[in-house]
Amino acid sequence: MKLELWYPVKKPGIASQGFGPSKTAPDLLPMYKKLGLLAHNGIDYPLPRGTPIRAAHNGLVVYAGMDSNGGWGVVIRTQEPFDYNNDLVFAKSIYWHLLPNIPVKVGAQVKAGDIIGYADTTGLATGSHLHFGLKPQLKGENDWTWYNVEQNNGYNGSIDPAPYWNGYYAEDAQTIISIMGQQISILQKLVSLMKLALGK
Repeated sequence: MKLELWYPVKKPGIASQGFGPSKTAPDLLPMYKKLGLLAHNGIDYPLPRGTPIRAAHNGLVVYAGMDSNGGWGVVIRTQEPFDYNNDLVFAKSIYWHLLPNIPVKVGAQVKAGDIIGYADTTGLATGSHLHFGLKPQLKGENDWTWYNVEQNNGYNGSIDPAPYWNGYYAEDAQTIISIMGQQISILQKLVSLMKLALGK
């Protein structure tokens, strides 16, 4: 199965930073290197404070809280594996620099498009924005042990999310999915009618 991500904000606009050295603000490279990273490990979208942030895919909330730098964020893991480098892995999406009033809790099941937080400047941030990250993961020996497939890639296991955007906004996800479901149902009925007409 191919991983598809819905844009977590409506009309995200131009990213202030992308993934990797060529898309990282040059003046911030020293900071990332101090953090043990080759460069920026996600995509940053400048947003007005309080902008709703939505889940980019269906999944399970595995983290909702504050990090050691005072940044608030949410982490969601897919519950269905996807194809990655000829292997089946799970995806962990990361939403950071949120307002502290996070509306979801660890263990919650969310659907693409559900509001999981609001943009802010918490943590290591120079302005209100969403930091979106993506990490492929595999389960360890038990249900509570997971590890990053690309942990030693210089980005703490993160990969570039850009190739996985499906081109649609998460805000519209459930409407689009519902319409697609209706279309599939209609096609199935048409196929059944054709089979009856042909005597099959």
